Amino acid sequence: MAFENRRILEALGEVDNTTCKSLALGGDKCVERVLGILWTPTTDELSFSTQMSMEVQTLLNNGDRPTKRQILRCVMSLFDPLGLLSPFVVHGKVLIQNTWRTGAEWDQKVDDVSFELWQKWIKMIDFICTVRIPRCYFKQATAETYSNTQMHVFVDANEKAYACAVYFRTVDIDGYAQCALLAGKAKVAPVKPRSVSRLELQGCELGVRLAKHLQDHHCVPITKRFFWTDSTTALSWIRADPRNYRPFVAHCIGRILDLSHVNEWRWISSKLNPADEATKLEKGPYFSDKSKWFVGPDFLRLPEEEWPRPVQLIVATTEESRTSAMFHAAGTPVIRYERYSRWERLHRAMGYVFRFMNNTRSGHLKVFGQLQQNELQAASDMIFKQVQYETYTEEIMILEKNESKPETQRQAIDKDSSLYQFMPVIDDRGVLRQGSRARKAEHMPFDARYPILLPKDHPVTMLLVDYYHRVYRHANLETVVNEMRQRYMIPRLRVVIKTVSRMCQYCKLRRSKPGTPPMAPLPSARLAYQVRPFSYTGVDYFGPLSVKVGRSNVKRWIALFTCLTIRAVHLEVAYDLSTASCIRCVRRFVGRRGPPVEFFSDNGTNFQGAERILREQINVGLSATFTSAATKWNFIPQGPRTWVVRGNV
Repeated sequence: MAFENRRILEALGEVDNTTCKSLALGGDKCVERVLGILWTPTTDELSFSTQMSMEVQTLLNNGDRPTKRQILRCVMSLFDPLGLLSPFVVHGKVLIQNTWRTGAEWDQKVDDVSFELWQKWIKMIDFICTVRIPRCYFKQATAETYSNTQMHVFVDANEKAYACAVYFRTVDIDGYAQCALLAGKAKVAPVKPRSVSRLELQGCELGVRLAKHLQDHHCVPITKRFFWTDSTTALSWIRADPRNYRPFVAHCIGRILDLSHVNEWRWISSKLNPADEATKLEKGPYFSDKSKWFVGPDFLRLPEEEWPRPVQLIVATTEESRTSAMFHAAGTPVIRYERYSRWERLHRAMGYVFRFMNNTRSGHLKVFGQLQQNELQAASDMIFKQVQYETYTEEIMILEKNESKPETQRQAIDKDSSLYQFMPVIDDRGVLRQGSRARKAEHMPFDARYPILLPKDHPVTMLLVDYYHRVYRHANLETVVNEMRQRYMIPRLRVVIKTVSRMCQYCKLRRSKPGTPPMAPLPSARLAYQVRPFSYTGVDYFGPLSVKVGRSNVKRWIALFTCLTIRAVHLEVAYDLSTASCIRCVRRFVGRRGPPVEFFSDNGTNFQGAERILREQINVGLSATFTSAATKWNFIPQGPRTWVVRGNV
């Protein structure tokens, strides 16, 4: 066990402070291991061990050509958690990347180029033992010294690697500025080539992440932070709006500004940048105690007014700018489709336009008279192509470009396109059609195997659906769907057909129904309440009925009495249509149900024959017999008799 503090040693009874007692087995007795790093208590310095496995040590001593596995084992044997040896370790990582690029197997000897880099790298291993880094950032520093601590982060990059170094800067009570290395980090560039400007931006991101990590795990208060880079392009990107650049740069700038402020970034010359030593792989690392990597740049020991300034202003750069290319293919239709209400008229109008175009061309035989079949076919193709070009411009351009490319290089239609699921193809006449798995069914019509693609909301589609709707005599929905799908593929065809059917005037008239007139208000007799049943009574006859009396058949009628309030029914037998017989029926009814307040009887003109006699007798005799102070006889207007019996108006 070893201690550097003199008071602790005296408290433990150690008189001779130069004597070291170590619990480590073997090795130097005055050196302790702290988290894999060597610590010398007497000088309070950190160092590194280069002891490796027997196989790797034999390889280094003999100078044999290594394999990829041996190179990886040697590089990974160096434990450097703080990144203090990043200028050296990154050389080994670049060497590993080069062996991967050559395609060498794990146990295969590396090529001559990699072997030459390997020899240069192992020569620098012996210098690692000479590196001594003070464990304490600032010796004999007081709490007041750390109260004004600044953090300086330097970043740099080249084609092979990018790195960063973090330093503390303090000013003591005498005004003397001190600088100490906290940590460093270096990474190799991706295998896929990237521009140096992008790598510089990645180095900036690596620096802010390392600064955030160190700041979170240090109790020293940081009063100010400075981020230094020698890339004017990276500084221009950080100070600009990230939305103006491509996604890679924009996202990287966003992550940088999440952990830092734009005012914390400054420019520095490459000669003064200590992170430059970790990226200039050709020169190799410089392990001297006066190296900028270990002691920091000299200008940090000067007042802030004497720090380097950019020679020229950092202006905005157009590199990696997001370019917006707007392409709009516009075409003027030959005919305005909105002017036509039927497909036949549009079709024939386009046919005459096509004939006019051919007649005006030199060398063509002029045609007159009725339109021919080829002209009508060309007219329909022209209409379909114009409609498709207006709606599916991008898809048609992609398919036209793919015709001149092999199948392995053809561009696929965007998945967000409405035509993606239809596997569209362009036929010999330039019409866009749906791809089909039945392409080899030669017995099927060509239109059935490759139906024409049309948009569902276009006016031409509406005219075409209306044409089929009328041709098939305004038939049901599925009939039109079946006939149209034999030649056309229209998305949501049933919805389009229903829309056209609702707009069809013939279908409107056929589906229309006569309006039901509102019913008249009920009479007061129907709405009476708290009265005796049959207070308001309707009377009528129905019959005759044939009744067997002895051996003869006689006619009998039924007098129907109905309560207009509760709809109760009372029946009496009338032996004939005489007034006397009717009076007897009414008397029997009154004797059974009591005298009503009002009688209502039929007075219609549809009585024929004997009913006319009954009606006349009722009008004269019954009215005089039963009209009294308690009973009133009413005759309804001439017309239907249903109100008396059924209570309807």
